[in-house]
Amino acid sequence: MSLIFLDNNATTAPLPEVVDAMAHSLRNCWGNPSSNSNSGDEARKGLFAAREHIARLLKVEPECIIFTSGGTEANNLAFRLALRSAPVSRKRVILSGTEHASILELQQSLEEQGYQVAVVEAYPSGRIQLEKFRELADQSTALVSVQWVNNETGIIQPIEQIREICANRGICFHSDVSQAVGKIPFTTNLPVADFTSLTAHKFHGPKGIGAVTLPGPPSARLAASSLFYGGQQESGIRPGTENLACIVGFGEAARIREHRLSDAVIHMANLRDQFERGLLQRHPEIQINGDPENRICNTSNLRFPGISGEALVNALDLCGIECSQSSACTTARPEPSHVLTSMGLTEDQAYSSVRFSFSVMNTMDEVERALELVDKNYMKILNPTLSFAS
Repeated sequence: MSLIFLDNNATTAPLPEVVDAMAHSLRNCWGNPSSNSNSGDEARKGLFAAREHIARLLKVEPECIIFTSGGTEANNLAFRLALRSAPVSRKRVILSGTEHASILELQQSLEEQGYQVAVVEAYPSGRIQLEKFRELADQSTALVSVQWVNNETGIIQPIEQIREICANRGICFHSDVSQAVGKIPFTTNLPVADFTSLTAHKFHGPKGIGAVTLPGPPSARLAASSLFYGGQQESGIRPGTENLACIVGFGEAARIREHRLSDAVIHMANLRDQFERGLLQRHPEIQINGDPENRICNTSNLRFPGISGEALVNALDLCGIECSQSSACTTARPEPSHVLTSMGLTEDQAYSSVRFSFSVMNTMDEVERALELVDKNYMKILNPTLSFAS
């Protein structure tokens, strides 16, 4: 039984070119980038090249990229840096109710530091309640954090409007862009936010490496708010010897996606749309969670009335189809998806929902096979007297 992996918002398989680049780095460029030696020079070249590739994909200056151990650390570090940049008199932080767990879990810590945290829920479309946000984003607000693309639904937030509101009111704006990178083109004239955070394994890079982008070149003021103390790596903002092989893999994934972005988006959208068309033709009662017109190209969050989404995920797993109910960071929790309940879904509706997410490594043959198995297993759960799909 071959695996059909449709959980690409949780992680993606590294491209062969990425694996090769990392292996080459481990074998041939294993020096310390901070060392003043030939091996150090070779390591620095790999570090600089990777930073350049990532900068081109994100449309930022290379020196504005600070490497981290992944998306969670990137989000935590971005918050510390952003709050350090804000006027000390501002004590409000605004989050969207559909944020990743690594953002929402900061609420208690922020409140212990004296910040008032306001959480703005989403409309049924999945987009933030913009009028409520506009009302809260006043002169007392230090920081706003809104994901560009949601990891569970793929819904794209109105980032331009949010950015404009923040800019006009002198509010620092952070966005977790992990699910947008490699699926939405970045522009040079308008930065996504003052600070952004991302991770490589969402677009076929390695796990264990991420980044924060800064609004300008690093400064001693920002370095003073680092999560760690140590040397001057990453301008002192993220000290410690760099994870060079993973950074090289990150850079290679960025290089490839920059050159293939249009083709990648078209391919993923074709797979996702064919999957949804086929499933909705068979079962018109199935519903798409969120606004279908404001989604990323690869994500399908579907509500299967009358069944447990967990039961369907487990049944499909036995058949070699991997999908999920929610974020990989929250699957151990018994509660329904906070993203879907923020959008107004009931607990039962949230529990009956399943996320399918596609990548450039999926094929149309896999989509057709997945359609067959989702159809059969959904019908089996609805009517247990049917023979089980295999």
